[in-house]
Amino acid sequence: MSASRALTVARALAWLLPAGAMKNRLLTRLGHRIAPRASVAPNLVWDVDEFVVADGASVLSGNMIRHLGAVELGEDAMLGRFNLVSAHPAYKANYPEPNGLFLGDGAKVLNRHQLDCSAAVHVRSFASVAGHGTTVLTHGVDLGRDAQAAYPVTVGERSFVGARCLLLGGAELPPHSVLAAGSTLLRSRGDERPESLYAGNPAVFRKRVDGAWFHRRHPHTWNLYVPGTGRTIRG
Repeated sequence: MSASRALTVARALAWLLPAGAMKNRLLTRLGHRIAPRASVAPNLVWDVDEFVVADGASVLSGNMIRHLGAVELGEDAMLGRFNLVSAHPAYKANYPEPNGLFLGDGAKVLNRHQLDCSAAVHVRSFASVAGHGTTVLTHGVDLGRDAQAAYPVTVGERSFVGARCLLLGGAELPPHSVLAAGSTLLRSRGDERPESLYAGNPAVFRKRVDGAWFHRRHPHTWNLYVPGTGRTIRG
């Protein structure tokens, strides 16, 4: 067995351990960078060159993560449960910029999403890929060239992606914006998109949006609103 494959196997086995300080230290010794106050649950991780998890960040259980140049979680960021985060090895081997998933401080990707990270997927600070069932597809066939190609996808700072959306290669959701549930965001063609609600297939500008969520200081939303009483219970 080659040294590089042995390292890949050792990392994969370490990732199956329960969360704890010992696991953080072991993964760091194996070349990843897991902060002392990070929490990394058991996950299937294969062929990821660099995994960085900052203090306060968490990787919950049941994710499958494979064939990536890098995965990075900023402070207090969170990758939820049962997500598939992957790419074809050809992109990792041939593209000059590292492919992978990059979450800013306080950013979230919640549960049961499918992220093709053949090119980089950026979820900026305090942004959320919420709900379930969203697909990010960075790669596809360039019909003019008869070749596969991948383009980065960006979810802007303090933006919100609803359930079961589709974001295609080159898509950019502006900061302080919402992509409505079930919408498809196409590749940006250099047009300047305002900070707004986008909805539809393809998603188009609908209206300006604002609210307390966009200005929150903590990445988690603990308050509970009860429509029947009009009451907000503080978390």
